[in-house]
Amino acid sequence: MKSITHILTLAGALCAAAVAHANTPLLVDPMDFTEDGNWIAGSNRFLPITNWVGFETLSVPQRVAIAGDNITFSSWDDGTSDRIESFLFQEFGAGPAGSGTPNTLFEAGDVIVFTGEASGTRSGNGTDAMLVRAFIKTLGYNELGWEFQTKLEQTQFFNIGENAEAFELRVTFPDLSVDDSFQVLQVGFEVRTDFIGGAMQEGTVTFSNLNAYIEGEGGTEPDVTWAGIVVDAEGNVDTGDFLGLVHATNAPWVYLFSMSRWAYIPDPGADSAGAWSFMLNTGN
Repeated sequence: MKSITHILTLAGALCAAAVAHANTPLLVDPMDFTEDGNWIAGSNRFLPITNWVGFETLSVPQRVAIAGDNITFSSWDDGTSDRIESFLFQEFGAGPAGSGTPNTLFEAGDVIVFTGEASGTRSGNGTDAMLVRAFIKTLGYNELGWEFQTKLEQTQFFNIGENAEAFELRVTFPDLSVDDSFQVLQVGFEVRTDFIGGAMQEGTVTFSNLNAYIEGEGGTEPDVTWAGIVVDAEGNVDTGDFLGLVHATNAPWVYLFSMSRWAYIPDPGADSAGAWSFMLNTGN
C-alpha cells in the first residue's frame, strides 16, 4: 500500500493556511471597480496648500485601471488646487447606535487587518514631497466638533515606494461606550500631490492581493462549516445522503468514512447536489 504521509502533511499545511476562514472578511466585492461597486473615490482639495477647500467625489472607473490582478489608482488634477489628496477606499460605519453612521460590524477590541502588495509611481516636480500610502483610517469628531477628522490611535498608514512591497496594517476598534465621537472606518489608498514649479505632480498606486478582515479579538469566532454544516469537535461532518460522514479537519482533503478513503474535495457549500473530487489512490 502506498504511503499517504506526504498527503497528510500537505493537507495539514492547507488546513493551517486556511485559518483566515475563522476571520470575518471586510472588503465587499474587492475587484468590482464599477460605479455600482463598493469602492469610493474622492479628494480633499487645498488652496493654498494648507487651506482645505472641500471634499469632492470622483468617478471610480475613471481613476482606476485594471490589468490582470494589478489595479492602478491615479491621482487627479482639478486645474485649480495647490494640493490634492486623492483617495480610493471602502467605508464602514463606526459610530454609536442612533448616529448617522452606526457601527454594525465591530466589537470593542476587534483587530481590523488590511494586507496586500503595492507600488507607487511619482512624476513631476518635487516628488520627494509626494505621499503614496495604504491605510486603515478611523474618522470622527474632534475637540472642536469638526466631523470626519482622523483618529490617530485607531489609524495606521503604510508608505508605498516605487518597488512592489507587501504590507500589513492593524488597528484595534475602540469602546464606543467610552468614546462616542467615532463615525466611520476606511480601508484603502491615498495619493497626495502638490502644485510645485508651475505643474501639478502626478502619481499612481498599483496594488494586488488585497485582503481586509476582522480578527475578532473582541467577539466570538464563527462556527467552522463544511458543505454548510457545522464541523463537530472531532472534525466530523454528517452530510447525510450527500457524502455520509466526512472528516473535514484537513479540508479540502477529507476522509470519507463510507468509502474508507481520502479525497480532495473543495467545500461544495450548502445545499450542494454534487461536488468534484480527486480520490487518493492507495493501491499498489
